[in-house]
Amino acid sequence: MQIPLFPLSTVVLPGGLLPLRLFEPRYIDMVKNCFKSNTGFGVCLIKDGQDAGAPALPYSIGTLVNIVDFDQGPDGLLHITAQGEKEFSLSSHSVNSDNLLIGEVELHEPFEPTPMTPEYKDLANKLSVILQFAEPNVVYKEKHLDDADWVCNRLLELLPLSSPSKFEMLQLMDGKSRLNALSNLQIEFSSEM
Repeated sequence: MQIPLFPLSTVVLPGGLLPLRLFEPRYIDMVKNCFKSNTGFGVCLIKDGQDAGAPALPYSIGTLVNIVDFDQGPDGLLHITAQGEKEFSLSSHSVNSDNLLIGEVELHEPFEPTPMTPEYKDLANKLSVILQFAEPNVVYKEKHLDDADWVCNRLLELLPLSSPSKFEMLQLMDGKSRLNALSNLQIEFSSEM
């Protein structure tokens, strides 16, 4: 399937929320077209390039997102919130006449649910603390801290890892492998938190 792509220096995964402020005409037009056709767009990590300006080179794994909220912010820009739906593999991409990346993608099947273990509960506790600092930028009305895969996805979105490190984890194609990789990071909090 072909979808418009929005390369960013961050990730969003299934169940995740991504607030965006749009000012580039190509992305404002992309959002209008998504509303008209009732479709989403793809978010990929940037492999080379910048968030704004010339089209960036994306990594080959991303997430199909749908727009769940929008308004015009006090700054006059279009503010949207996108929600992650399904991960995909990017097989090819091109730049259209509007300077927008269009990707040929294959959607992934959802992972088998990962059982919550004591090791993953420790990650859930750390995520609970991190979410307090992420608000009000990202607000989850319901926090599924008893769902190991939800915990994994939110940590991958919120932890300040480099793009190559995040991509390395995204290449792990099951929740347990990703959770184990996150557990190996040995996330520590300072006494000031």
